[in-house]
Parts: sequence; C-alpha cells; structure tokens
Amino acid sequence: MTKEKKQLIISEIRYWKENKLLPEHYCDFLITLYAQGENPDEVAEKETSTLQKERTRLRAKQFMVLFFSLLLASLASVVMFLYTEYPTATLITAAILSLTFLAIVTRKSFIKNGFAPLVYIALAFLLLMMSLKIWTTYFPNDTTLLIALLVLNCSLWLFTGRILKLLYFTISGSLGLLTIVAFLILSL
Repeated sequence: MTKEKKQLIISEIRYWKENKLLPEHYCDFLITLYAQGENPDEVAEKETSTLQKERTRLRAKQFMVLFFSLLLASLASVVMFLYTEYPTATLITAAILSLTFLAIVTRKSFIKNGFAPLVYIALAFLLLMMSLKIWTTYFPNDTTLLIALLVLNCSLWLFTGRILKLLYFTISGSLGLLTIVAFLILSL
C-alpha cells in the first residue's frame, strides 16, 4: 500500500476516533495496524506537513494566475478606451479575454479555493466595459441604446446573483436598475 493511502486511512480513522464513530480502542488498534510499527503521530505529522505544503503551493500558484488575469483584465479595459483607432480589434481582444476567464472559472480548483467570485467580478467589469466601448464607438449619440445596454448589464448581474446565490451581484444589479429608473424619472 502506498504511503498516501496509508496516511489517508490513518487520518480517516483519527476522524472516526474524534467524532466517536467507532470505539476508541478499535480506532487505536486500526491506527497501529495501518502505521505498521511506525509512530502514528509521526505519520500524521508527515501527512499534515506534506499536504499543507502542497496546498500552500497550489494556492500560491492559483493566486498568481488570478492576479495576472485580473491585471490583464484591467489593462484590457484601459486599452479599450485608449486605442480608438482599432475598436473592433480591442473588442475582439476583450471578448477572447472574457472567454479565457470563463475557462479559468470552470476549473474546480478555482471554485473550491474561493477564487471564482473574483473572476466573476472581473468578467462583469469586462462585459460592462465592452458594452460601453460598443456604445462610444458605434452609437455615441444614442442615449436610449446606452440605457438599454446598462439595463442589460444590471439585469445580467441580478440574474447571475440570483442563480449563483452571490449577494454582491444581486445588490449591484438591483442598485443599478434602481439608479437607471431614478435617472429616467428625473430626466422626464
């Protein structure tokens, strides 16, 4: 039996012992049996330190990927509005970046480690910036279209917040829609 399997079994037996799923003396016997003469505390310490190092390394790697992808999203948003000569190219770049973010979010490790909400926020920001870029490039004088794009973004945030049970999206979408309605009422 591999060391990883032994360590997993011993940690599971310790869990049983702590939660009194089996009598204590049965758990002690099983731990001694699977430790095969080694000190079970040393086996558990090795397991804990090895797993902790691996988890820390994985989280650091994922955080760096996330940090650079968020930095890239911010740069793409700024570049979209700075380079007005090639609006289609900047929109296509932003769309590709958005699809890349979606691919990152669908990985279980990002969801499991809690990084997905940050990428969701970056996606929402990129979508808003792309909507504004489309409006400023192709329809700069049509305020009705701007309001429609903002309502679409806020509705999407509200829908996403309700479906994924993300409170900040629900609040953002609701407040955005309320602000748009207030603007429309005041502008009459």
